[in-house]
Amino acid sequence: MRLGLLLRGGLLVLAVACQKKPAPQATGPNVVTITAADYAFGAPDTIAAGLTTLRMVNQGRELHHAALIKLGEGKTLADLQAAMKNPGPPPPWVSFVGGPNAITPGDTANATQTLEPGYYAVLCFIPSADGVPHMMKGMMHALEVKASASPPAPEPGADVVITLVDYDYQLSQPLTAGTHTIRVENAGPQAHELVVALLEPGKSLNDFMAWEQEGEKGPPPGKPVGGVVGLDVGRHAQFTATLVRGRYALLCFWPDAKDGKPHLVHGMAKEITVS
Repeated sequence: MRLGLLLRGGLLVLAVACQKKPAPQATGPNVVTITAADYAFGAPDTIAAGLTTLRMVNQGRELHHAALIKLGEGKTLADLQAAMKNPGPPPPWVSFVGGPNAITPGDTANATQTLEPGYYAVLCFIPSADGVPHMMKGMMHALEVKASASPPAPEPGADVVITLVDYDYQLSQPLTAGTHTIRVENAGPQAHELVVALLEPGKSLNDFMAWEQEGEKGPPPGKPVGGVVGLDVGRHAQFTATLVRGRYALLCFWPDAKDGKPHLVHGMAKEITVS
């Protein structure tokens, strides 16, 4: 009798405990570290889908970024390599979904975006002093994003929104010194990017344009501190950066859909003051 009561009581407690078991809660973004060297990426081959922060550490001796490209169904990194040997616009089966933008050797950059299942490529488009883009020197990495059973994590809040249009940057409010989470939205009719660079004393946007037109040879006239690589129309991503007081340049080196010239040549370059 007593044993029966104990068993029934134990089952009741177990049933209540099961009913009170909390449902799985969404956590923060999945953080994936990418190391950039001259000229290769160190990164996992497979990651889970969902909100993802790509954290890039520049261990090379040159500027690097990590452009994230989603490949069309059935396409591989080899297909992308073959397509990029031909001059002209990118193939229609690629999508530009962001990634951490350029930083100097020894620095770290980040970008957060939601990744859908599929096959991706991580590339560095930045050219070396000889004019050859890093991707043509082997700086490519294949990445498979697999479906996840975990609930989707909410995007982190941003304190500043920068909207990309042809050919301008629109800030929701002025940037100030300190650490900021910046949301980058592409509202333009073509892909754009955002490079944030702290201008060297005495340098201006004209110096950046001259540096670009000369093939990006030598050190840039400002220190890149992050941003987001190319985003297709309607896409968005976020990045976190710590800014000091000074003059900054917002720059887009993405090639124009009509003439292939970098967008900063078309005026997509803005100087701001961080106070």
